[in-house]
Amino acid sequence: MDNYNEIYKKLREKYSDEEIAESMLIPQQMTKEEKKESDEVLRAFRFNLLREKNIEQRIFSDLMRLRFQIEDYLKQKDFSEEKTFGKFLTEYVRIINRTKKRFSEELKIHYSRLSRVINDKEEPNIELIYRLEKHSSNLVPAILWWKLVSKKQEYLIQKNKTLRSEEAAKVESVISFRA
Repeated sequence: MDNYNEIYKKLREKYSDEEIAESMLIPQQMTKEEKKESDEVLRAFRFNLLREKNIEQRIFSDLMRLRFQIEDYLKQKDFSEEKTFGKFLTEYVRIINRTKKRFSEELKIHYSRLSRVINDKEEPNIELIYRLEKHSSNLVPAILWWKLVSKKQEYLIQKNKTLRSEEAAKVESVISFRA
C-alpha cells in the first residue's frame, strides 16, 4: 500500500487528481466477498456480451483466438504432438461450423486427402496453405500455417537419428576440411 502512495505522490507533482483518475486504473483492496461479487458481475456482463454476438462475430473472435494460439505455440521452443497442423486445422473446421466434406469442397481438395492432413498422416502442400489463408479471409495467414508444418519437420529432423545414420551411410565421399 505504501508503494501506491509513493507513486501517487510522484504523479501528483505533475498531474491533477482528475488527470490521474482519467488515465490510470488504480487497484482497490477488496474483501473476499467483494471480489466474489465483482467477479460475478463481470462474468454476467461477459456472458451477456456473448449472447448478443451474432454468428459472424463469434466466428471472427474464435478465429482470432485460434490465430493467437498458433502464434503463441510457434514462439515456444518445443514441438507438441497435441499442437500439430492437423489439430489446429480440426479446430478451424469446428470454428467455422463446417463438415469435413463441405470444407473439402470449399477448398477444392479431395475429402480423403483432407482427412489425411487433418489426421497428420500427410503433410499439406503450399497450395493448401494458400487456400486456408484465403478461406479465413486472411485472418490466419499462410505463413502461420506453414510454420506449423516447419516446426514438425524440424522436430522430426532432430529426432530421427536412425534415418540420419542410414542416409549418411549412403554417402560415398565426404568433403574434408583442414584446420
